[in-house]
Amino acid sequence: MRSDYNRPMRMVPLLLVLLLQSTAWAFTPNELWHHWPEERFVRTPAPCLRPAELNAELQRLSALYPKKIQLTEVGRSFEGRPITLITLGHGPDTVLLWSQMHGDEPSATPALLDIASFLLAHADEPESAAILDGLTLVMIPILNPDGAQDYRRRNAQGIDINRDARVLATPEGRILKRIRDEYQPILGFNLHDQDRRKTVGNTGVPATIAVLAVAGDEAKTLTPGRLRAKRACAAIVEALEPHIPGGLARFDDSWSPRSFGDNLTARGTPVVLIESGGPPPGHHLEELTRLNFVAILTVLQGLAHDDLMGFGPRVYDTLPLNERHVWADVVVRGGFMLQPGFDSPYRADLAFNIWVDDRDAAGCATGNASRSRIVEVGDAAFLGAGQVVDAGESLLLAPLVAGIEGWSARRWMNSTMLLDVARLGVGTVIWEVPRRKIEAAESLAREVAGEGRARLEVVQAPTDLPWLTLTGPPKQPASQSLANIVRALGGKGMDKRPLTAETIKRLLRSSLSSSTESTLRVGRPASFLLLHPAPEGQINPQTTRLRAVYMNGAEVLGGSH
Repeated sequence: MRSDYNRPMRMVPLLLVLLLQSTAWAFTPNELWHHWPEERFVRTPAPCLRPAELNAELQRLSALYPKKIQLTEVGRSFEGRPITLITLGHGPDTVLLWSQMHGDEPSATPALLDIASFLLAHADEPESAAILDGLTLVMIPILNPDGAQDYRRRNAQGIDINRDARVLATPEGRILKRIRDEYQPILGFNLHDQDRRKTVGNTGVPATIAVLAVAGDEAKTLTPGRLRAKRACAAIVEALEPHIPGGLARFDDSWSPRSFGDNLTARGTPVVLIESGGPPPGHHLEELTRLNFVAILTVLQGLAHDDLMGFGPRVYDTLPLNERHVWADVVVRGGFMLQPGFDSPYRADLAFNIWVDDRDAAGCATGNASRSRIVEVGDAAFLGAGQVVDAGESLLLAPLVAGIEGWSARRWMNSTMLLDVARLGVGTVIWEVPRRKIEAAESLAREVAGEGRARLEVVQAPTDLPWLTLTGPPKQPASQSLANIVRALGGKGMDKRPLTAETIKRLLRSSLSSSTESTLRVGRPASFLLLHPAPEGQINPQTTRLRAVYMNGAEVLGGSH
């Protein structure tokens, strides 16, 4: 009896070992997602990764795994920068992956090195071993190093490499075609970034990742290869949906006879396009690299396991398409708008976008000023938004315009003054100086310019200045009421005028008529004020307050949320 009791107990260690071997690094998308922060090889954010640093990272990777990875210079860019091919794995089927054929679309570039490092670091574990034994991976991390160096879409010839598949006028395009013809991959990954404001259909949800099983002809024929690409897209959708719920879309599959994906598919290498778009609100750009890491490894695992037979193409076919023009960075809803030439305000929403260079957003400052653009005036209820401002009973109008007389004002004309008046609602300061001082005044205007400050416009005397003419730096207002704002600005002769509703309206009309940028129209910078409360545009100098000030999309006075 005792020996019968002990037999299963002696089997436990062996069963445990087998169980651990079968489940070590189970390689699920969820585990890949959670382990990427510690497993990632490249720590530099994608927008900050220049070609020289990428090459240094490649050498570091090669030094870690000298017998398991091969780096080959497969050619040079138009300006002579090396283009490197990474090769790892030794399977009978080849997968080709290339990134950054558009130099300003880098999200997947570090992901390729992260994937290579991950597979080699875990080469003795079943899932990685299956990929390395079953597949040969050939990767071009930066196909357009000249564009990447200057963070521009096109190559140094000014050509879009992705539209050069037919003519092959670019050295970069010729390299990609040659690699495809030499290796005859069973699948290609064309890795891009798309407009951060594209959405999933008309849902108003950012299309964080869009996928495409690229067609090889105008009829969109479903060949066995394209079916494999559809299954790969389905695997990506299932892997990423838990991490970006509702944030996956299908890219436009119209036949493009000049594009590489379409031509490579036509030549027998089905291509999966991955477009990295806008992260969900509040999320960082680095998550796009993380999503590419999870997506590509999931597909490689499926290819090595059973040629992705576990994924149905219907998942891909039913994805909503990418949509444009249904998303704005900021939407101000429910206000009344006062425009030049109108005696009365009218009900209108205001929506605008803010362009910030991805490199600045990632922390590698470029010094490029952000830009804003109004994209909708009127009914913006259909727009999704990164931020919604409830205007309530606020009045929306262009910022005030103030005047300054004389060259002597240079003594207090500085960046602090322009920021202070901006916070009090002044968007433009017109500085009248004698003709002989124009050049010096314009030089000072350039020196004190900056984001969030009032714009200083130099004019030659004599000029009709706005009704609000400043005589010195503004004071701190006792409150944000219009009456106290006007007193703080200290306009010439303003202390002698009673601050009635009519006075305030006259001041506003003077500002609107004095500014060349006073009309809130689509295409103009998003500079405007919110006055509250102002039911149906009615203003009381004592109770209506300055609620918020936006200068070129930047909120310089808060309280709008």
